[in-house]
Amino acid sequence: MKKRNLDVRFASQPWRRRRRHPASGSAYLVALLALVVLTMLALSLSLVTQSEMLIGSNERTIQRVFYASDSGIAIATANALVASDYSSKTITLPEPGGLPGMEYEIELSAFFPLLNAPCNLCQINDAGHYGSKQFFKNDYTVTSIATRKDVADIAVLAQKTISAVVEIQPQDLPVSAMEPLGDPTELAKIKL
Repeated sequence: MKKRNLDVRFASQPWRRRRRHPASGSAYLVALLALVVLTMLALSLSLVTQSEMLIGSNERTIQRVFYASDSGIAIATANALVASDYSSKTITLPEPGGLPGMEYEIELSAFFPLLNAPCNLCQINDAGHYGSKQFFKNDYTVTSIATRKDVADIAVLAQKTISAVVEIQPQDLPVSAMEPLGDPTELAKIKL
């Protein structure tokens, strides 16, 4: 009996070739699926990072406008104490360390009198110290509105309003100077 070469016989007969295993090629699909999942994860992570950076930038802008408005209250109080200037005004401050042309516009209301009372606890009102001059404790309200505009003054980027009650004592302001504001536009600037 003759020995036949079995490999030659199977190679020449295509219907008798070896069948592939049903799991062959699955590693390729698993690797492709893993790449798709990792790509989607990276894209979502970059979107979240970009959103967080925008939120942080907006928060920084809002904080700067808040402090500009707070500076407006300090400027108005200093004008009242030093120059006895209780009127409304608008101040423009450049943004420190920012782009050229970026500025804050601070609109200050007039000091609105709330209380004019004798300063009972002030030693300055004790008899014999300063003669017959009477000193008072005065409470005022003032509103500061800070606005940050872009370079071309087209859009308002942020705006913050702060209202404060300022107490000045002792003050030798007569009662006639404490009359409330009569101008409706000045009263409309005050926010309580």
